[in-house]
Amino acid sequence: MKKRNLPQPTPDVSYEVGYRKPQVANQFQPGRSGNPNGRPRGSKNKQPKLNEERLKGIILDEAYRDITVRDGNRNVTVPMAQAVVRALAVNAVKGQHRSQRLFAELLGATERENKQLADEWVQTAIAYKIEWNEELQRRKDMGITDLPAPPAPP
Repeated sequence: MKKRNLPQPTPDVSYEVGYRKPQVANQFQPGRSGNPNGRPRGSKNKQPKLNEERLKGIILDEAYRDITVRDGNRNVTVPMAQAVVRALAVNAVKGQHRSQRLFAELLGATERENKQLADEWVQTAIAYKIEWNEELQRRKDMGITDLPAPPAPP
């Protein structure tokens, strides 16, 4: 945008300077913005890109932000998510049925996921053991003895 130089108003001798009456040189000039840089076009309505998951980032930042909570006689700094789960457990113990049900569901889901991960790990270890036993038997049958032993399981 091209800036125009407008003629400066000439001071009027009869103009009174005072409260809410600035000097003529300090008044807003006609045709000139008080904020020449202003807000960039379209910045107010800008949508996030599809690959940006800004809300998830904000939620995770807040969930793991450290806060100070009272634990008995002392203050403890814990992540926000831990404080929320702690408050939920305390309310469950106090007898709030909704908190009890939600806490039981969260605990059950967490333990199921942990068991599933442990089962997957055991299945992986068993498959590893079976494959190497087959390989070692194949080597024995073929008379191969100079190859290295199997690596340690993952």
